[in-house]
Amino acid sequence: MKKFILIIFYMPLFTYSQSNQIYIDGYFEDWVNINNYADPNDNIESGVDFINISVTNDDKYLYIKFETNEEIDLSDGNYDIELLLDTDNNNITGWSPGFNDNIGAEIGIMFNQRFFWYNVPETDLQLSLYDMDIYPAPTVTSNQFEIAIALDSEYEEQLLFPNSEIKIQLTDWVSNDKIPNNNSEIIYTIQSNNQSYSQIQIPKTNNDLIRLTAYNVLNNGFNNEERMEGLKNILQSLNSDIFAFSECGNTTTQSIKNILDEILNLNTELGWFVVKKDGDDLIIASKFPISAHWPSEDSGIKKMHPCLIDLPDNLYAQDLLVVNAHMSCCGSDSLRQIQADDFVNFILDAKSEGGIIDLAESTPFVLCGDLNLVGYSQQLTTLITGEIINTSLFGQGGGMNWADNNLKDQVCWNTEQPLSYTWRDISPNEGIPGSYPHGRLDFIIFSDDVMYAEKSFSIDTELMSQQILNTNNLFIDDSKASDHLAITTDFSLPNLLSNHPNKLEKKKINHFDILGKDSNHRNFIIEIYDNGEIEKKYFIK
Repeated sequence: MKKFILIIFYMPLFTYSQSNQIYIDGYFEDWVNINNYADPNDNIESGVDFINISVTNDDKYLYIKFETNEEIDLSDGNYDIELLLDTDNNNITGWSPGFNDNIGAEIGIMFNQRFFWYNVPETDLQLSLYDMDIYPAPTVTSNQFEIAIALDSEYEEQLLFPNSEIKIQLTDWVSNDKIPNNNSEIIYTIQSNNQSYSQIQIPKTNNDLIRLTAYNVLNNGFNNEERMEGLKNILQSLNSDIFAFSECGNTTTQSIKNILDEILNLNTELGWFVVKKDGDDLIIASKFPISAHWPSEDSGIKKMHPCLIDLPDNLYAQDLLVVNAHMSCCGSDSLRQIQADDFVNFILDAKSEGGIIDLAESTPFVLCGDLNLVGYSQQLTTLITGEIINTSLFGQGGGMNWADNNLKDQVCWNTEQPLSYTWRDISPNEGIPGSYPHGRLDFIIFSDDVMYAEKSFSIDTELMSQQILNTNNLFIDDSKASDHLAITTDFSLPNLLSNHPNKLEKKKINHFDILGKDSNHRNFIIEIYDNGEIEKKYFIK
């Protein structure tokens, strides 16, 4: 009998270490100091070949990371990966697979079939991944995956992890590879390790920061009276400068403006500025004027809406380009790739003279929204690196930020847990296959060479402590107003006075359109400053 022991006191092969907090985000730098068991080369001809596996925990979650020989889709595709957990470290109880008599599994997590089976209190009870609070990442194809499993998970008041010592084995039923191999398993002792994740406070730390929130409000949520209150509570607690909404196909800009003018009154004559993409579900609302936007597919970006935000000239050296996005869903990989390529083409055009758009050099820009990245990882690679796949349609691509390097993928963490999911099924299906697990579908990606992210977070009120809910005037069910979470980043942008110390500050004292009144279709405005300057601005349509 051959066993691999992952215990700090007993096994010299592994030195247990939790020197850094694990974050479930699909990036793996935080696993560097966590020991792993490496699987020898099995010469698998077809299917998954496991390379290594790592295990650790804090006081809230069991964390498991594994690596394969090629990129796979954990929740879809021609794989059948199962994680076996012997939660009482007893091979007499539970189910023993034919390839290992040493393990008696109480739990088997079937990732591709999206359920887990549980042998207590009855044999082969099949439950939703949501019943066990399982959080995998990433949602796109990868050769590495990480999973968090809540240690306090229960079924009918029975703890799913009753013992501190457990056995673990991972198998793919298609390739028949296992890690560890036949008649081998990892024995892991759950340690008493306090979670070192720092709580993220919702309020801005500095009023000069530009707060951007992207929020898929689920099927015209602002038209739904039952969900309206939860949405309003979240928007009020965030008090963002710019909101990028999606799934607003039957929602008018006027209704959004009315809501924001009510709950986040700017005490200005014009109030919030709101624009919508032509014939689509994307709406951007801004405290600042929107000096230009590209609302059509012909002159803009497929499934995206670029808007140039006119930031106060007395505070900021540059304006801000915000690209609101709702990319194609589900199995539409080819369409998402076209949309990603189109985004790259638009940004490269904006950085060069001629074409549809010319941005002033070093203008900060950000892509945000529901990107629906659930298929091939190439789509995310394209958005960040500028590597275009459909070159005959969109050109050769190129470096994305102003230094011609990659853009920054800004992960928005849960305010109180090391989890990055932005979508979850609010009514989980317990059939087989069951509901897709929690996943990170919403992104904020930006030009980090000319702007800086001070703070990022998502809001899931169901995971918030009562104290934080009370402090921010939120209720535990508010996030159920949508299946997506609101994701938020506070940006530090180039400051006019810090970049140009000799330039006098000017204060805007009036702002009106050509008729001197608020108009939903303004294309010309006048701004008067206390230093006598008058600026005329045209809205490009």
